[in-house]
Amino acid sequence: MRPLLATSGAALAAGLLGGMLCGCADPGGLKVAGPAPTASATTGPVYVIEGPGRPALRGPASLEIGDSVRLTGLRWRSWGGATAEATGGVSGAWCRPGCRDTPYRARIVLSGVVRQERSAFYGRATVVADGLPPEQSDELRGLRLFVPTP
Repeated sequence: MRPLLATSGAALAAGLLGGMLCGCADPGGLKVAGPAPTASATTGPVYVIEGPGRPALRGPASLEIGDSVRLTGLRWRSWGGATAEATGGVSGAWCRPGCRDTPYRARIVLSGVVRQERSAFYGRATVVADGLPPEQSDELRGLRLFVPTP
């Protein structure tokens, strides 16, 4: 007698479960309307950082890159996209004494956006300065910027 009750109980439970799962459904089946969601990259503000322990900056008026490149009087034409572009002055230990008092006029392009959870950081800088000798100009291309680790 016990095996019959156990079998009857299991059948009853399966029937109730099936009825609960299907009881509210439309006889035509489940219908989904609208476009499917698409995966999107995390977006947020884009920053530049001068180095470890320094604050994140957006469109700064001045910027130090490493120990040897100083950008001043920056006027940003764009910020926050794949590149950021500005004009300003460039000076540093590599050009002294020539630019100590008067920085070279320059065009600055930040690129290499590194996206993180809620923000992003520019990872590269290229500085094109008017009147610099070629060997000094080459030193200002593809400079690595500090990017914090998440």
